[in-house]
Amino acid sequence: MKVLLTNDDGIYSDALQRLVRALVEKKWEVYVAAPATEQSGVGRACGLTRSISVSPFVGLGCTAWAINGTPLDCVNLAFCHLLEGKRPDLVISGINWGINVSIPVIFSSGTVGGAIEGATFGIPSIAVSQSLPEQNGQYIQKKIDFLAHKGLMESIAVAAERTVRYAEEVVKTADNVVHNINFPYPVGVDTAEEVTALSNVMHGEGAEYPVYCSLYEKRDGEYHFSVRQDLSEKPPSGTDVDALLRGKISRSIIDLRRLC
Repeated sequence: MKVLLTNDDGIYSDALQRLVRALVEKKWEVYVAAPATEQSGVGRACGLTRSISVSPFVGLGCTAWAINGTPLDCVNLAFCHLLEGKRPDLVISGINWGINVSIPVIFSSGTVGGAIEGATFGIPSIAVSQSLPEQNGQYIQKKIDFLAHKGLMESIAVAAERTVRYAEEVVKTADNVVHNINFPYPVGVDTAEEVTALSNVMHGEGAEYPVYCSLYEKRDGEYHFSVRQDLSEKPPSGTDVDALLRGKISRSIIDLRRLC
């Protein structure tokens, strides 16, 4: 099986590299086309007004390229130029540091954006994200050293192995579909999975559910991006947020044909 990987945290992300190693160990034909630097929150942005460079990347045990572009750029360039006609059977984007749940979040997510680009080529695609030990956005903004957190790295290792199992299943499914998979923290080999609907809102910090909150806060006369996703309130049952709060793996289906 031929698998193309990307992400939005950048090609140096240990979560991406652990997943690559797990796939290579399966003796699959693995290709990586990932951003040279972090591209979180870019959604399906593309390099409209700038040129994009591609550099070979060594050390992953497979063919890989570091690209100074977005996840969409990476997947599109791979399909149209880099793979030289070697059409992959599956596209995987991730593993992302932090969850990608609810409609407002997933459509601004570079992780999901990379998977959607794969699905637009008619390839079954997976977006994979790992919940963090503390509230998702706040943990990222504190710039915590992920690699120093033993429990988180153990969860990433399990997430990588379970993603391999998902890959074996998803490759047999319909095209133009993204499987948005979010692992809770912690995740174990026996953690149950639930097929979920996308939550249609995100939480505001300290706000009563449901509410869609501002993505920005004002400081020194300017507006700065500030994640305020609070998962402390009870969301509707059957949603991605609900599953994660109960310690389950959330698996939501994004069918591009139903978005039209």
